[in-house]
Amino acid sequence: MRIAVTGAEGFIGSWLVKELRSRGHDVRPWAAPELRHHRPWVTAGGRPLDVLVHCAAVVGRVAGDTDPCETASINAGLTALLARECAERGVRFVYVSSSEVYGPAVMWATETSPCYFCGDGQVGYFADHLPHNLYGLSKRWGEEAARLYAPDGLQILRLSMPYGPGHHPGSGRAAMTNFLWNAITGKQITVHRGAARSWCWIGDTVRAIALVLEDGGQGAWNIGRDDNETPMLNVARRALVLTCGYVIDRRIRLVDPPEGFTVAKRLSTARLQALGWRPEVELEEGMNLTLEWLRAARLSLLAR
Repeated sequence: MRIAVTGAEGFIGSWLVKELRSRGHDVRPWAAPELRHHRPWVTAGGRPLDVLVHCAAVVGRVAGDTDPCETASINAGLTALLARECAERGVRFVYVSSSEVYGPAVMWATETSPCYFCGDGQVGYFADHLPHNLYGLSKRWGEEAARLYAPDGLQILRLSMPYGPGHHPGSGRAAMTNFLWNAITGKQITVHRGAARSWCWIGDTVRAIALVLEDGGQGAWNIGRDDNETPMLNVARRALVLTCGYVIDRRIRLVDPPEGFTVAKRLSTARLQALGWRPEVELEEGMNLTLEWLRAARLSLLAR
């Protein structure tokens, strides 16, 4: 296929471009900055595009709360413009969304059901439950804009907990990267009490995306893992073992989760697994590989 990928310089986009090219696709990377001023509808290899995968976004709770207008403009407004142009040009639109659209009370979520299941066994409705931050809300608006303007063949990919090399540490970034970074730089690791996550290696994440692009049907897809839920306290301890050789309890600070925080994020990936996808990199191996990258990039990261 002839595929354009927006946000190709970012964490997800850069890995996805490599994965798609390794599978023989003709890929045109579009950097996010160029999309702010114009949308470069240049054909891939001199031929019309088949698919546009829209990864470019303002990412994370902190970024969303810092500049709500920019977050809404990029994550919803730009998505609407791209979706509309795809529909006009007969290009299939694929929107890279986030599990944050499910909101904070979700304990088990599926793509094909109109409802989610809470921890107390009660059933709530996705349409009646707002995400707990502007980032999640903006990604939900992006989904709705995509459905409005480019419904034919539309695929919505709700990514959950990807991690790996290229994911820079910092405020509002993935806890996995921050845990490892704080461990190697001698900083304290802050852990929310009771928090647990199912982390997915970035290589497995983009392989899942490619599989959905090639063989999946339209609609929403949960992209991640539902088989390896790990307490974040264990992840923090493992980060210290990998960097120091043992756990240093004083380096871990347990705090109560903030209001609206999803203590345990659980998404069903049965639809994805029905395509034959299985994760290949387990948590310990993935943490080691991420740690190697952080160490190699340490000087450049400190200079940021």
